[in-house]
Amino acid sequence: MINLIISFVSGIVIFLGLISMVTPIPGGTILIASGLTALICSSPTARRGLMRIRANVDWFNKLFFWLEKKVGGKVKFIGVALSKTRPQVNNVLD
Repeated sequence: MINLIISFVSGIVIFLGLISMVTPIPGGTILIASGLTALICSSPTARRGLMRIRANVDWFNKLFFWLEKKVGGKVKFIGVALSKTRPQVNNVLD
């Protein structure tokens, strides 16, 4: 039940962050990163889904790398949570 509440609140925070990105009020990036962090930490399904999307959609992966670099350096726990969704790279030697 608590994970459902956290997921719902995270969705609202992400939505508010998206709105803040187009307004002159700064902080949209922090809101989006905070909402994603709460969602990643509370839901393994969301973590796996974001990892799958990042593996398949190149621009989305680049956006997440930018978000990790932008916010993760300032707020360490956000950077750690976002890095948990990095796609796994399989290095296969031929």
